[in-house]
Amino acid sequence: MALFKNLTAGDVLPLASPPATVRSYDILTYSNGKVAPSVFLSCREQTLTMHVNGVPFVRVACSGQHLRYLVPGFLYSCGLIESLHDLAGVEVTPLPVAPSGATPPDGAEEVRVDVLLREACCSKAAGSTEQAAPRLTITSAMGWNIPLAARKLRCMPRAEVPSWEPRVILRAAQELEERSEVFHQTGGCHNAALLNRQGMVFYCLDIGRHNAIDTLVGYMLVEGLNPAEHMIISSGRIASEIAQKAVRIGVPVFASLSRAMSRAVDMARATGLTLLGNVKSGSMHIYHENGQLVLP
Repeated sequence: MALFKNLTAGDVLPLASPPATVRSYDILTYSNGKVAPSVFLSCREQTLTMHVNGVPFVRVACSGQHLRYLVPGFLYSCGLIESLHDLAGVEVTPLPVAPSGATPPDGAEEVRVDVLLREACCSKAAGSTEQAAPRLTITSAMGWNIPLAARKLRCMPRAEVPSWEPRVILRAAQELEERSEVFHQTGGCHNAALLNRQGMVFYCLDIGRHNAIDTLVGYMLVEGLNPAEHMIISSGRIASEIAQKAVRIGVPVFASLSRAMSRAVDMARATGLTLLGNVKSGSMHIYHENGQLVLP
């Protein structure tokens, strides 16, 4: 996919240290009729306020990790860009907290991202530049894709030679579980990883499963990887909008530790996406297989 190699991450996205992922709170617990002090670990939530060509566009609730990948991945999934070359620049600015609130010990709770596109932005971002804030807010439980019917998505041809070993996928599922320390601490995040045929290439977490997949999409865009040579594995359930992200970028295999929803299965069968679920303990559900897996 040479199309993704026009710009590098350093050309358009600033380098920044990710904020702390977990915050600690002193709380009370009630158990067996007694109240006792306790410490609660919570996934940190950050608000990403995005402006496109000077126009307020969207607010996204996220963990604030890997913004250099999440931002282009989100824009690609939304259909605002077709390649990294469409980005003329991205600026990230921490926003001050409200006067009534104390400054969080781990940094700003909200950041503004100003995106400059080489072409005019799409109709979803069009409007008066005098708007005080974006009208659309995406919570950690929501996702937003370009509205495409399955028939308008790319159809992936059947693989001529199977090349994905189930043992590699099962090993990646185990590694994903082992890396899920923040989830085990908080129960409040989703994990996802990009694989090649040898194993895990890149791992990320986010409070939103859509954000986690968009981060992987952005990673492929920024690092110039060929999606056809990679697959995605995730901890979250596979809804149709999640499967669509994989189909749009051209990843041939999508697997999850959780299960697939009906529309995701229908989309996979319509587009040729190899879709796997319940990947754990040496087994998996094969919802659709398009010649990618090395099966007995």
